Amino acid sequence: MNDNMNPTPLSLPNPPTETSNTSPAQHEIHINITNKAFDGLAHQGMTFPQGNCEVVDNALAAALPGDKARICIALAPDNDQNYLNLAVADWGRGMDLDALTNALQLGSLPTTTGTNRLNEHGFGLLNALACLSGGTGDWCIYTHSQPGNYYKVSGPFDLTMIVEQVDTLDLAPGLNLHWADPSTVVCVRVPMTIARTMQRQGNRRLTDLATMRTWLIEHLGVAYRGFLSLDSETLEPSAKIVVTVGASAVLVPPIHVPMMMTHTEHFQVELGGQIVTLTYVYGLLDRSMRDHLVQGGKARYYYQGSQPTQGIDIRLGKRVIATAQLGEIWRKEDGSALSRHNAYNDFVGELLIPDLPRGVLATLVNKTGIDHTDADWAKVFEALAAFPPIKNAQSATEKDLRIRWMQMLKATNPEDDVTGEVTVWPTGTRIDVIDRIKSGKCDIYELKAGKGEPQDFYQLRMYWDGLVLSGVQPTRGVLLAASFAEHMAAMVPLLNALPTPPFPDGTPSAPYNFSLATHAEKQLV
Repeated sequence: MNDNMNPTPLSLPNPPTETSNTSPAQHEIHINITNKAFDGLAHQGMTFPQGNCEVVDNALAAALPGDKARICIALAPDNDQNYLNLAVADWGRGMDLDALTNALQLGSLPTTTGTNRLNEHGFGLLNALACLSGGTGDWCIYTHSQPGNYYKVSGPFDLTMIVEQVDTLDLAPGLNLHWADPSTVVCVRVPMTIARTMQRQGNRRLTDLATMRTWLIEHLGVAYRGFLSLDSETLEPSAKIVVTVGASAVLVPPIHVPMMMTHTEHFQVELGGQIVTLTYVYGLLDRSMRDHLVQGGKARYYYQGSQPTQGIDIRLGKRVIATAQLGEIWRKEDGSALSRHNAYNDFVGELLIPDLPRGVLATLVNKTGIDHTDADWAKVFEALAAFPPIKNAQSATEKDLRIRWMQMLKATNPEDDVTGEVTVWPTGTRIDVIDRIKSGKCDIYELKAGKGEPQDFYQLRMYWDGLVLSGVQPTRGVLLAASFAEHMAAMVPLLNALPTPPFPDGTPSAPYNFSLATHAEKQLV
């Protein structure tokens, strides 16, 4: 999140000046960072998406009051295949010469957005330019706060920067800003080695910009889902972000945590001298939703059901500031961080914190994580300790489902014998739930916390056959799941038409009687 467009300015080394070495259309800016220090900023481990987010944060903070923020991120090939060209444009308030001078100072807060925490530290613009350019690469900024000429300043950084006034945008070939007449455009020539950091582990030779755009859209959709989602009052998003590759423009969708079987907790914490209500939602990873999360396709970076992606997201206001938090929040009994383990792969959630003034619940200066030295975060994590992460969430959730379903069956039919985990076959295979009475009813249930798949049906058939071979006639087999894979309903009549095994004495058994039911239909949600 940067700070090029706004709050209280720090004292500057010198105001912009016109000298004998500059024309009337040029100005000198004296800045408080050397080119060596700027190069050092590039080596702090920030990724390509994080650098983009620093610039997008500025653009969101620069939106005019009452206006929906519009942001375009444009990608284009460079003449050198080892680079790509990037432009991030917005249609907000822009910057005059004083604001631009202020924005180029390290640690200087913006001059016009008050306490907007998207401009939290005063490092964002420089962090972005450093990490995206590699520290010594080419970049430039075009901006104006009124219609007319743009101020243009180009890198690499030096103690004295020349600002020109130009009447047109001289962009790299192929950069498409989608909308006309932007207020601010930040352009960077990005090394491909940096651009590829949007993959967790991927193709080190990837150069296809359309593929890169898909990765970038996933990062942006997660980070800005609060801005991109429909507002409950206006029924409109508060921002629109478009990513272009040539003439092709794709709107970034809000990407929410794919979870099911959710639980919601509300608790209060004193933060910054006020009592703040936080909302914590957690549950089981919904793999089916995850597989259609990004433009109808599978998410490839977040929510993978793996150790690096297990845990919860933290959203402050409308901005997701941290993802996959586990040991960063929860502790073992000895006080050490909770270790990542495959047992937590299905545990996901989101902590929702209302928008708070800048300085409350601080992040790191490059916004790549939360500041664990901040006392207010310690209060939040202490409150979250009352809700430890679910271990083996899939099994735990299905066990809870089984218990609740048995209770519901027993409440509806008190005379029935309802039992769980009944063993069939010599291998010890267990049926989730059996509901039977002496008159002959013997209904069997297979319960799934998530999406029912074809193999679950065959598991149910195995239970049925096991009972028949032990001399018991099932009357109905029900697969009970949150939802079902495509074409599952078409399998029901096909399975019911298959031959059943005979009883041990050779007597024919009754035909199969399988069916599907969802949690919602059985009021299990």
